[in-house]
Formats: sequence, structure tokens, C-alpha cells
Amino acid sequence: MKTFLRKSIAVITMLSVTTIAQSQDGAAAVIAEPITNYEENLTLFYWLSTSILVLLISIVVLSSSITTLVKSDYFKKKMAEKTKLGTGALNVVLIIGFVGLLLHANTANALSFVAAGEAKENSPWLLVEKMDLYFMVAINLILVGVLLYLRKMFRDFMEMVHTPKESTVMAPSAIKKINVILTDAVAIEEEHTILMQHEYDGIRELDNNLPPWWVWGFYTTIVFAVIYVFNFHILHTSDLQIEAYNKEVTQGKKDVEAYLAEMAMNVDETNVTLLSDANAISAGSALFQANCIACHNSKGEGNIGPNLTDNHWIYGPDIKDVFKTIKKGTPNGMPEHASKMNPVQLQQLSSFVLSLPDATGKEPQGIEYKDGKAVK
Repeated sequence: MKTFLRKSIAVITMLSVTTIAQSQDGAAAVIAEPITNYEENLTLFYWLSTSILVLLISIVVLSSSITTLVKSDYFKKKMAEKTKLGTGALNVVLIIGFVGLLLHANTANALSFVAAGEAKENSPWLLVEKMDLYFMVAINLILVGVLLYLRKMFRDFMEMVHTPKESTVMAPSAIKKINVILTDAVAIEEEHTILMQHEYDGIRELDNNLPPWWVWGFYTTIVFAVIYVFNFHILHTSDLQIEAYNKEVTQGKKDVEAYLAEMAMNVDETNVTLLSDANAISAGSALFQANCIACHNSKGEGNIGPNLTDNHWIYGPDIKDVFKTIKKGTPNGMPEHASKMNPVQLQQLSSFVLSLPDATGKEPQGIEYKDGKAVK
């Protein structure tokens, strides 16, 4: 089993080197053509790469468990038969994967790495195309097949522990054997083989192996650490915490501005408020000069329309009243402006009208208001 795995890993490494070499030859041509949805492709590439790594670690762990299982003399005879059958089927599955690797290595769509001297400003460090993603999905499926097959093999071997006459509840001896397989512990009868030489007060120490699950968990942390360093500190493909925080704050501000801009367009005569900032009043003045001076003159003193600077109002002095009048128009000749201006512009124009200083002009019309209340 170990020899077979070593050969498999050697073949995969050889094919990977071939793929990278061919990819680098075509990198210059690929750089010239931008890839659409690059960020999405790169994100999928990271997820698929992580999936491949997890599957490979799972396969190695399961293979190690099977190897530990078959060390027992009890399984030697039956293991010979199972290994012959299982290795053959496993070879078939991996050969399919190797054929896929060979095909991919000879295509022009292999992953292309960008050298520092060749990379242009804002160019990606790795060009990922749809064909690469399809290939990685195929590799994931092949590895899942291998993992499922090894799982079935492990279960077949485990069934050898039981005899047909055993009940569905495992006997203590069976549980003991399973614990030995999972922990790689030496039986009490054979502990003399792992006794260490030193002795203290008649107490001697056993040189037990670490449990396989713990060993491979430790190896996994090493692999994770290497990936972490390359990801965050060498390739900078992901942001550190402060960079991610700053980006999220910047994006949050943009989202707030977009939300406020969207909400501003929801202004109507029921929720409009009086604007007082200089920019809004200036924008309202420009709208007034472009749309209102024909009827109200340049200072709002009135012409065809009423004087907008005195305390007399026909339809009310409140910002909501003025907004509604400008937006919908009136029966006495005031045209509607909803089709000409958006809600924000209507609010700016209404606020400007209410900010006009007193000007001598047309005689007062409507009801006189003082401090927002009608004077009787």
C-alpha cells in the first residue's frame, strides 16, 4: 500500500511539473487577453484547491488506517485477497485521473503563472480560466471516488473482525481491536517489545506510537501554516485583518452613501424636510432660474404667478405644501414639475423658494401667515 501511494504521488508530481512548464510558455499570450469574471474564477479556484487538499489528506489518513489495520496477523490471509482486488480497482480509478492530468497538461488552457518581470500593473498573479475550473472539478470527483473506494475497503476489512454468528452489538474484544487500529497501541502481551531501557523505582516506560489520527492532524496543521504564510504574507492573495477591516469600512461607507442616495429619491410631500445647506440652496436657485422666472420673476416678486417672498400663501407656507404645489401643479395655471425634476430637485427648489428674502412686487394673494400660522 505504501509503495503504491509513493508511486502515485511521484506520477502526480511529474505531471504537475509538466503542466506548469507548458503553462509558463503560454503565459505571455494569455496575459494579453483579459479573462472575464476573473475574481469569481480565482475564488472558485481557491475553493477547489482547498477541496483537493482536504481530499488528499483524507485519502492519506484513511490509507494509513488501512495499513495499520492489515498489520495484524489475523488479517494476513484475507488481506492478501482483498489487497489484490482493491489495489486493482484503485489503480483503475487513479489511471483515469492520470489520463485527465495528461490531457490537461497538453492543453493551452492550463494554469498560467505570471512572472514578476512580465506582470503589468494590476495584472493577476495567476490566470484562471473556465477550462481550469472544469479540470479541477474533475480532479475533485476522481479524488472523491478514490476516497469512497478506500472507505469501502476499510469497512470490508473491519467486517473481518466479526464472525457471522456474532450479534449486532460488538463484543468487548472487537471494540478492543478497533481501538488498537485507531490508536496504533501495542497489545499488553507484546508490551515487552516497546519497553524503554531506563527504569525508576521499578517503573519502566513504554515507547508507544502516537495515534495515527493525532499524527495526521499535526501534519495538517503544518500544511495549513504553510498555506497561511503563502496566502497572507508571500503571495498576498488574501488580506490581513487590518487590511480587510479597512476595505470593509470603505465598502460600508459606499453602501451607506448609495443607500442614502436611493432613499433621497423616495422624498414626497408626506416626508419632505426643509434643506438649509448652501449646496442644496444653490442647486434650488439654479432650478428656479431655469423653470420659474417666467411666472415669478428672478427674485420671486411675482409676475403672472404670485409673489413668493411675502407672508401670503394660496396653498400654504409649509415645506410640504410648497413641495406638493411644485410637484403636482394647481388648477389656476401652475404647471406640474414632477415630470421635469426628480424628488431631490423638487426638495431643493421648494427649500430655495422658502429662503427667498422679501422683495417688492405683485400685491399679496391668499392667506397671510405668521410663524407658520394663519393670521385671522
